[in-house]
Amino acid sequence: MVEFARLMRRAYSLDRDFAVNLAAGGKTKPRLLIIARNHTRKIMNVGEVFAMGGELGFEVVVSDTSSNTTVEEISRMVNSIDVMIGVHGAGLTNEVFLPTNAVLIQIVPFGNLEKFAEYDFGFAAKNMMLKYLQYSISEEESTLIDIYPKDHPVIRDPKSIHKEGWATIDMIYLRQQSVKLNVARFRPVLERALELLR
Repeated sequence: MVEFARLMRRAYSLDRDFAVNLAAGGKTKPRLLIIARNHTRKIMNVGEVFAMGGELGFEVVVSDTSSNTTVEEISRMVNSIDVMIGVHGAGLTNEVFLPTNAVLIQIVPFGNLEKFAEYDFGFAAKNMMLKYLQYSISEEESTLIDIYPKDHPVIRDPKSIHKEGWATIDMIYLRQQSVKLNVARFRPVLERALELLR
């Protein structure tokens, strides 16, 4: 994966091989990319996350990597980033353009999806020499609580829903759900990302 990431950087003539090193000093602000989605699994309160990132000292960028942007444009933008945040989904495949030692923060939707999420993007991130953080949302951070009663198995017992198979998991936990991050709960994850850049 390390060599594949290098190949991708060469193929798209990307400038950065390494993320910013905050321990080296200098006045460069680390750049934080929030991947915005326009359909399911979007971050409903992206403005609050943006503001918190700025407070912590990041230069924050919000982008929908699934829009009409070309792969070349996306690759250049992602390569300029030091920390990338996104809810589990195809937009995280852009991790391949991150510079070595950058941080990927995968937000895992509610529904006992941690193993799927790490398998899909976490292992690849680690194998590309990226720093990887995983944040699992609580039921209160999920829009599913606006759809299902608290005592419904979707909320109370996600493992029972998993027994119904992938089609049901996908329909409920990936296609019906968006995220409203509890910024106080999420803040330590961003602070940890800053530590990993030192």
